[in-house]
Amino acid sequence: MTFPWNFQEIISDYEGEARQVAAGSYWDRFVRNNATYEINRLFREFHQACALPDYELISSVCEGKLAQYVNESLRRIHFHGLDVEMANLTVEQPRMKVLKVEVTHGLNRDRASNTRPAQEYNVTKGSLFGAPQTVYVPKNDTRDFLDHLDPNHKPYVVAATLLIESPMKLFVQNQNFSSVLFGSTDEELVKNVVRVEAQLRWLDLFKVMGTANKPQFGWKITDFNNVINENPYLPQY
Repeated sequence: MTFPWNFQEIISDYEGEARQVAAGSYWDRFVRNNATYEINRLFREFHQACALPDYELISSVCEGKLAQYVNESLRRIHFHGLDVEMANLTVEQPRMKVLKVEVTHGLNRDRASNTRPAQEYNVTKGSLFGAPQTVYVPKNDTRDFLDHLDPNHKPYVVAATLLIESPMKLFVQNQNFSSVLFGSTDEELVKNVVRVEAQLRWLDLFKVMGTANKPQFGWKITDFNNVINENPYLPQY
């Protein structure tokens, strides 16, 4: 069962973290006002895509590395004659808590685009509006300092890790759909830890008011229940 299930030890690890984003703080408002609509859509479509299964939709809502992991996991489940189904389709999730926000400067949300190993960067750590920020600058960097004026230059990746409670859930059935082998179909709320990320310009970081009921910034799911260890940005050797 390599699928990103919400095992209790994973949920407990994240709920037990000492430092969580305070309700009403800058980053709590930024995520809720700029990402709530898209998080609800991504969470719903992730469940629907896994149940169909729709591998292209998974690749649309998830970052490439996570999409590959989930798609391979689903194929293994079906190869063994089992089936993944969804219960309790929910458009807006009842509870959503922002656990942490992290900012990365100088890398791409698409992990396949980050081809340099870590030792080829000068790395500095700091804080941006209260969130931990890590800045990566290639050691042979030749970019012009005016690059930030380019409207297509989006050097900031904002990663928000959320605890989502919802009655929507996935479960595994046997081949003839006569028995639920893993998970449940009841309407009890279940918790999932979901990491979403957006690639932003400098000025985007000041749009804290946002529009909660409209798409903003093109967020994607980059990890689900920590199945790929928060999806490191750089190649792991």
